[in-house]
Amino acid sequence: MRWSFHRGISLALSAALLVPAFAPTALPTWRIVAGPECLKGEPRTDSASTLSAGVSFSARPLGVAEYEARLERRSPGMGGLFRGPSGKAPPFQVFLVSLENRNKDVVRFQPGNVLRIGGPHEQDHILDYTDLYRYLQDIGKGGESLDPLRDEFFDSGMSLDTGHPVVRLLFFRELPPSKKRKAMMLLFSSFQVGAETYQAGLAWHFEKVK
Repeated sequence: MRWSFHRGISLALSAALLVPAFAPTALPTWRIVAGPECLKGEPRTDSASTLSAGVSFSARPLGVAEYEARLERRSPGMGGLFRGPSGKAPPFQVFLVSLENRNKDVVRFQPGNVLRIGGPHEQDHILDYTDLYRYLQDIGKGGESLDPLRDEFFDSGMSLDTGHPVVRLLFFRELPPSKKRKAMMLLFSSFQVGAETYQAGLAWHFEKVK
């Protein structure tokens, strides 16, 4: 699989993410909450949103059962496609992402420019069709079985017309256990509105369940 890193990340976007903390993947008593840090009185939601250059971005991390149910609705019988022979949960972190163009100009979006930023040196690109195809082959399944689900996840570049939201899944590899991860961000590092290029970020922090 392709685990490449983006070298041009803004330090202002990433510095707040590199503060020691326990990883929620290792400790189930931690939950993911929208926003870069804990704020008194904040709503406890895992849905993050922002508006950048007239483009609306929103996302929330999904549990395995949630994204498998979405895949099942798209193609009956395919919900558990990514599970191995033992039925073990797939080694992915999956986000449900919605994009809406509110500009008069066409927006061009390339999913390969999206980064998930966690702790130090945790800057991962998405898993695209080729990555998922190879994963299926590695667990003994035909990669072509992915084809009926192709429109359910972000893969190749697309143009967004005004007023037509696009809602799809973003796949990343599973976050490894870490004691140096306090927060997480999805960085849409480059999208184009007309002839101009912009970026946007969605942030979450990890909060201990009392």
